[in-house]
Amino acid sequence: MLNWILLLISVVAVYLLVNPLVTMMKLKMQFGNAVYCKYFPIFGIIQVYRKSFKLTGNVHQWIMDIVAKHPEVKFVVANSINKPVIFIIDPEYYKQIYLDHHLVTKHDQSGIKDFLLSGGLLFTEGPKWKQQRNLVGDHFLFQKLKARIPMINQVVKEKINGMPVAEKMFEFICTITGEVVIRSFFGVEAEGWKINGKEAQIELGSIFAAFIKLRVTNFFVYFKQKILGVKSWQYCTKKEKEIMDRVTKIKQDIREVIFKRRDKIKQQGNYQGSGDFLDVYLKIFMEQNVYSSDRIETDEIVSQFITLFLAGTDTTGALVANSLLFISENKQYLQELRNEVNNVIGNGEITPENINQLVFVESFLKEVMRLKPSVVYPIARKAKQNLQIKDLHIKEGTILLLGNFLANLNSQNYDNPLEFNPRRWLQQQPIKQDNGFINIPFAAGGRNCIGQHMAMIEARIILAYLIRNYDIVRNPQVPKVQWPSRGTQTYIPDNAVHLVKI
Repeated sequence: MLNWILLLISVVAVYLLVNPLVTMMKLKMQFGNAVYCKYFPIFGIIQVYRKSFKLTGNVHQWIMDIVAKHPEVKFVVANSINKPVIFIIDPEYYKQIYLDHHLVTKHDQSGIKDFLLSGGLLFTEGPKWKQQRNLVGDHFLFQKLKARIPMINQVVKEKINGMPVAEKMFEFICTITGEVVIRSFFGVEAEGWKINGKEAQIELGSIFAAFIKLRVTNFFVYFKQKILGVKSWQYCTKKEKEIMDRVTKIKQDIREVIFKRRDKIKQQGNYQGSGDFLDVYLKIFMEQNVYSSDRIETDEIVSQFITLFLAGTDTTGALVANSLLFISENKQYLQELRNEVNNVIGNGEITPENINQLVFVESFLKEVMRLKPSVVYPIARKAKQNLQIKDLHIKEGTILLLGNFLANLNSQNYDNPLEFNPRRWLQQQPIKQDNGFINIPFAAGGRNCIGQHMAMIEARIILAYLIRNYDIVRNPQVPKVQWPSRGTQTYIPDNAVHLVKI
């Protein structure tokens, strides 16, 4: 009996070790130097990220170095325990997946989707996704977003007036971006909203970070989630239970805000007409047929808020925070940025009429996104079926990461790609040969980022006000900037920059 058990263990161990190697060898034989393999037995890609952060302070530096040193590489192949993971770097290959997004499904084994985001726009599929996209899509068009510019001005000024010195720079900016999302979704009902004694936007971001940190630092939790998926949360560790309690509290608070607005509508007999997203959802929610197959439930509204919140808070916050870091390290651009802001808005506010005159501010933001994008990879995809993309065969179930940010580091696409040069975006042709999928910080195709115009409007306004009101000071106690992340998604600079009122 013991021999059979040992044999079974040996077979499983060999399978775990060999299965991803088979895929690597096949691709290496077919593509030669255009494939780079990164194999780490059992632990796989999670250990590659951990090792990269330990050695360089950047969880993604390992793959950035590969692209910088080997511009001919089209794919990087790693393993996630026993499964191959293909990083698609060549724009001609990942272009097809963006265009035919129905061929893949978004892949998440951490539990974040199921507990926070499952009913939101980010993870829904098919008719439900189309319904949600159509429902909120018009409200993210520039013509509609212009109406939010006065509110964004107001939020930024309120936060700046109460903050003479900002040492926790990223957190400070997220209080701004989070407040903008909250007011856009909930309106006046959620002003000053606090959860567990913290500003709601800080607590929500903290929970998301805790999910990821636990998974990356605790191998037991990582393997449990990999093997059992969402069912792993039925066997919670103490720390997982603490996170779940915080999630439950947040969902309860969001429902209370929704019900408060619903009751007000019932009492007043009409909608507020404020244009916030809660009005949009409640109008359908309260008028829909109870037997409708595409009816909207309360949990869907909760998921949609959390989705829009996480998509609009950390990402825009990281873009502005990264921009301040680049300014602190390239002070020659500060006065040029400040001069443009003063010439365009003086002591006044940013308006729908003058925001597009902040040309250099926008170029600066675009260059920051090129080198340090807020979203490093889109959410991992899994092939629904066997796929053939050009000469690449992808087996059903293969995990895919679309490395479009890496195309921005490739010398085949840019002159001096590792040089920070915001003026390149003032040139007529900054990209050498553009197929339309090289510089896509907001993804592309039918499932591109619905909030991209909102993000750029908000980032320009926040950065302009910060430049006008603060000195941007490099923190001497942080000689080397580290780039931890919330998953593979968002770069968050360490406490490297302080803001000091002028």
